Amino acid sequence: MKTHEKIFLRIRDDKGATAILVALLMVVLVGIIALAVDTGYLFTKKTELQNVADAASLAGARQLGAIYQTMSYEEQQAYVCDPSAIIAVVQEVAGKNQAEGTVTINDIKIGDWNTNTKTFTEKLAQPDAVWVRAAREDTGAVNTFFAGIFGINAVDVSADAIAALTGQSTADPGDLELPIGISRYWFDNNSCNDWIKFSPTNDPDSCAGWNTFEISPSNDVTVRKILDETLQNGETIAGETYFEFIGGDLSVPTFDALMTLFQNKGYDVSAQSEPPNPQIEDVSGEPMHDATGHPDAIPLLDADGNPLLYPDGTPRNAHEWETSVVVYDRDDCSNPNQSILVLGFARIVISDVLGPPDKLIRGKVICEYVESEDTRGGGGEYGVKGSIPGLVE
Repeated sequence: MKTHEKIFLRIRDDKGATAILVALLMVVLVGIIALAVDTGYLFTKKTELQNVADAASLAGARQLGAIYQTMSYEEQQAYVCDPSAIIAVVQEVAGKNQAEGTVTINDIKIGDWNTNTKTFTEKLAQPDAVWVRAAREDTGAVNTFFAGIFGINAVDVSADAIAALTGQSTADPGDLELPIGISRYWFDNNSCNDWIKFSPTNDPDSCAGWNTFEISPSNDVTVRKILDETLQNGETIAGETYFEFIGGDLSVPTFDALMTLFQNKGYDVSAQSEPPNPQIEDVSGEPMHDATGHPDAIPLLDADGNPLLYPDGTPRNAHEWETSVVVYDRDDCSNPNQSILVLGFARIVISDVLGPPDKLIRGKVICEYVESEDTRGGGGEYGVKGSIPGLVE
């Protein structure tokens, strides 16, 4: 065979091979197009469903927060959720945030979110989180465009979201009534409703310190101005704001200012006697008409020895002061005396106050509490939860 004939045959053979190669590449190309188009479309549908699930879970958790805001602490601890109240809000918000096509919320769970372990537990007793699953129509399937070539005509697509009431992260100006902070160390080694001393600060049971918010100079006089309510905290943000702490105990004039504020905000449950007897007694066991001896003290009893009442009907001599304080970043209970980062907020109930020379302040830390004011979550978990939820998963 001549040389030119060999070349012609080789070219003819190459054309056949090229045709096969082009056919194979077309299949691959169509597959890539199918993958790109269908994957992009499915991703878009997934995003739309995620937006619906996010909005619906946030609405459900916000409803929980609103319910807690109407309750006292005791009512919050005994609260058992009626699922219908949360489900109705979830469905309503989901209906207003539809993706293309009909979306169904095919699963709603109410429960508890553990910030430390990042886990959700379904329960109705004092819940703080709502889990939602959103899907396209009843089947949850989204039709494909090109993938049908490979026998894939529809793909199941859904989206989950969990929104929860987490630790309070901000305090507005004036929200903090008491210039005291609790060391993080206390929460690492104690439980809810455990007692803590705020004064004297050198006591082994004390794990707290006085501060002047962000105000300088940080000294006893500035603390007194705060207690006199002539100075107040600015906006306080957990993880960002630093408070100025002072070492040592308060002077007698400053402690007197604290006593006056305490008498206006509440009253100590007992100096000698214990509940359920609300009477404050002197050393002889006689009812005291004035528990502090301070000139500005509010009388406890009327002329006939009957307890005087606060406007809410609580006896003045059986009242407690419930308020919020900051938690500061410290790994021990030593007396703080510098600028320290605020990590979050705690709720305390002060029930025992003794004036000089004792200068004793004792109370307990309460947990799982949502304040009546609107506050955001996202702060450290120290017992006070924000009423405005966030997405946690």
